[in-house]
Amino acid sequence: MSAFHRVFVILLVAGIFPASPGSSGNSQFSDSLAGVVDSLDRRAQDPLFSDSLKPVQVVSDALGEHYNSEQLTEKNDSGFKGSRIVISERRPEGRSSSGAESRHSDGDRVWKSQELDLLAVGMGIGDVDGDGQNEIVVIDPHNVYLYRLSAGKLNRVAEYSARTLELKSVDVAKFRKQGPARIYVSAQNRGTLASFVLEYRNGALEPVIRDFDYFLRVIVYPSQGPILLGQKKGLRNMYDGPVYRLTDKGDQLALEGRFGIPLKIPVFGFTIGDFEGKRQPLIAVYDRNDHLRIYSPDGKRMYVSKAFYGGSDVLLRWAGPEKQTSRDSIRSDDEKDDVYFRPRIMSMDIDGDKAQQIIVISHSSKTMRLLGRSKMLEEGQVLGLLWNGDALDEKWGTPKLEGTITDFAVEKLPELSGVRLVTLERKKTDWLAFLRSKSQIRAYDLPSLIREGLEGGGRRSPGD
Repeated sequence: MSAFHRVFVILLVAGIFPASPGSSGNSQFSDSLAGVVDSLDRRAQDPLFSDSLKPVQVVSDALGEHYNSEQLTEKNDSGFKGSRIVISERRPEGRSSSGAESRHSDGDRVWKSQELDLLAVGMGIGDVDGDGQNEIVVIDPHNVYLYRLSAGKLNRVAEYSARTLELKSVDVAKFRKQGPARIYVSAQNRGTLASFVLEYRNGALEPVIRDFDYFLRVIVYPSQGPILLGQKKGLRNMYDGPVYRLTDKGDQLALEGRFGIPLKIPVFGFTIGDFEGKRQPLIAVYDRNDHLRIYSPDGKRMYVSKAFYGGSDVLLRWAGPEKQTSRDSIRSDDEKDDVYFRPRIMSMDIDGDKAQQIIVISHSSKTMRLLGRSKMLEEGQVLGLLWNGDALDEKWGTPKLEGTITDFAVEKLPELSGVRLVTLERKKTDWLAFLRSKSQIRAYDLPSLIREGLEGGGRRSPGD
């Protein structure tokens, strides 16, 4: 054994020997270990063997595919320097010896926050405090919360009360060279739009722009990155006139001209992407009935899904409660229909093939969406769709949840490796006890979701 200096083979009992002595797994390891000893004896007597062939390679070759081996160099209490080879059972990725997902692997794949005592409406992610790390912004119907991920837990850093305003959407983006990312919130004061912009200053969320009478939304345009958009609310149409591109001037938002999408498409619930990989942009949008439509830039409808996508129970107000009776007397039946907020949709080149996938929210409905005021959405999940020129194929998705998904983002978060698909889940909706509503944030490892979808051969064609 002198050719190896001193080689200590250390057997890691945990995870190698089965709970019941004499089992087939124990026998297999014993046979493998005998092979290691025999191989070491033969190699030690071989004059052609040199230190250029590391002992760990001998061990690895003898053990075969069922075990991992690693060589470590260390000193003992007497100062003697030697090597040891650590052997451990090779387990399927993400599995412990018992077959269950290990805590470490599961944590790498999906991180879950503690339950949040709020009724989640929307979420945005960005570097709000300028420290180079992303924070998470969450809104409920009347408040904005700023969270920081630290030691595996969400810690509330700041809170802003919008008082009587009703909050409908939130985005976090950095458009100005000076200062950190800002928080853009769409809000209504009864039926009037009163959107605002917040900035994190001196440990607090401060309003820098108030009472802006446009719905606000940030989308990611394929060739330009994040773009801030806005749209007016009308008297007879919830979305009035074209969608405009906006510029953040610091203390005001300025209109920079019409954004080039058809008038029929509202500011919420659409994305633009190169869905075919031909450098020709197409538009995907949730319609008012929760179907997904594909349009060409000139407004030609190319596809309407049979399956349902999107879905929200956040109502956009026509007017305040005290005006509802008088308005109903002059509005037609069609105009009395409730208008629901259309949630986030996104397009990304997921696998580097230049064709962008469409990332959407999906829900089932207890009422099958037949009751206008009571969708009762459940089983929320986020799906990746691929447009094949004729229809949409579901390529991957998050597991279904019991509750609803109100928003999502694709971003990096501190303490978590890689790019994450971050979802905002409303776990419990207790309308009779509002303060007991629960929400939760999950951060999925996006490459793992995509890989699982590919290994499963994709999912299904919507509507099949």
